Amino acid sequence: MTMKRWNKARALTGIFLTVCLILLAPQQARCAPSRASILFLGDLQSQMLPISKKVNKITVSFGGLVNGAAVLQKEKAKSPDALILQGGDAVSGLMWLSFAGEPEFAGLEAAGVQAMTLGNHEFNYGAEHLKKGLARASIPVVVSNLEFDDPQLAGRVVKSMILDAGGTPVGIFGLASHTLFTQASPGPGVHIDNDLNSVSARMVKELREEGAEIIVALSRLTSEENWELAASAEGINAILGGSSNSETAEPVFAEGPGGSCVMLAEAGDYGAFVGKVSLSAEDGKLIRDASSWELIRVTPAWGAHEKVEQITRSFENRLNEAMLSIVGHFENPADGRTVTLRTRENPLGSFIADALRWRLRTDIGMVNGGGIRGDKVYPAGGVSWKTINEMLPFRNPVHVVSLTGKQVKQALELAASALKSPGDGYDPKTRVPTGAFMQISGLRIELSPNDPPALVGDDGRLIRWGSRLKSASVLEGGKWEPIDDEKIYTVAINSYNAGGGDKLFVFTEGRTLATDILDIDAAVEYLMSRGGRKTWFAADGRITFVD
Repeated sequence: MTMKRWNKARALTGIFLTVCLILLAPQQARCAPSRASILFLGDLQSQMLPISKKVNKITVSFGGLVNGAAVLQKEKAKSPDALILQGGDAVSGLMWLSFAGEPEFAGLEAAGVQAMTLGNHEFNYGAEHLKKGLARASIPVVVSNLEFDDPQLAGRVVKSMILDAGGTPVGIFGLASHTLFTQASPGPGVHIDNDLNSVSARMVKELREEGAEIIVALSRLTSEENWELAASAEGINAILGGSSNSETAEPVFAEGPGGSCVMLAEAGDYGAFVGKVSLSAEDGKLIRDASSWELIRVTPAWGAHEKVEQITRSFENRLNEAMLSIVGHFENPADGRTVTLRTRENPLGSFIADALRWRLRTDIGMVNGGGIRGDKVYPAGGVSWKTINEMLPFRNPVHVVSLTGKQVKQALELAASALKSPGDGYDPKTRVPTGAFMQISGLRIELSPNDPPALVGDDGRLIRWGSRLKSASVLEGGKWEPIDDEKIYTVAINSYNAGGGDKLFVFTEGRTLATDILDIDAAVEYLMSRGGRKTWFAADGRITFVD
């Protein structure tokens, strides 16, 4: 071959190889794994500033959007393509009621949140209040299993969306909890589809057809329900968030259909953590070894996000004024003295127990006398948030515990052990504390304080059952019926007692549905729901004593 022909052949070969490389390059890119980084905020519940708590006599501060937004800002600077998502329950309580989300939504926008879902708290004051709040924000809101009669809300809340994470299309959809109508007040114009598998399958199909390479569900379900969804709904790569108010310290992977795996992760509440997510997927399936989850603890050490802090400070004085705003009226004095709350039926205690039962829509409501503070008689007249906060300073979440009738009676027997009677030898080492005496709702009970009390050791173990509870009836269909030992009853009670606090171990034997509804919020909302926002305190015989 002549040199001229050789050069020509070499040139043609080079052109051929170049064309092959050009043709093959797109195919190689399509085969490469899809990757996405996400920064995830869990429940905020209107917590803009850090929470301060004493731990072993040392004050520690954590959470709050002011510092959480600073974390997001610094992490976003390191990973500019990272998405920022928020998992619902961004609002709650006094601030949500007073300002309709203005500081929270403005703060989340300033923090760079690109999409969020709705939790139960967004519906605490009805769909109209939610509409007012969302009208002030431009953050896309994603909920796939809710329908709204109101056209403005229907247009504001989308079923799904796709966000670009550095060239990777990430599909986002959201799931509201089936407990929405028992834990909040969305009203008749809101409708929920509880067939989560069908909803998820439809969202996955639509998002894949639109080009999503990674799919993330923003969840308001319980941890157990997240696991069930992961195991049954094909095509989801990660489920972020939930209603457990807990955080996932390490990455958790559930086995999905067809040998796939799904990342499950939660970032707690009050903005205490930011979740840092890295997802890799190939052919729509998550690559477990190439995907990760990290919790970043939010503390003042991260500094403050300038814009979010400005927004927060602008509302600080207004919030203090809102604490003094009148939320209802006491038509007569309310006895909040410790001595009556811990020894007998107390109308203020009954009111709070009624509030818990009403708010959680349970069969029974209970509140321990020691959980109501202030130790004074509150005068008749206007009642502010500050007043209710004085009564319920612990701001305990209210949980729903399912107990058999037998267990309900055992819990009441333990609570009756708190009563001191002459000559009964009360010893706190073997009895429940006096603050364990229960104020009740949905129940009528008869007690005999002179009969033997239940004994419980300091270790919380039963020494013996007592015999102070003489009868117990529950309100069913407007009638008082004896408690059925075998029947399951739902009890609304604060998280402290639901966890066995005050040696009331029976509550730990039931099935507990944890909520983030605070006792103070339940009391305020109950007062506001009453005619004219008024209440009259009087004993009605729900707790009586017999010899």
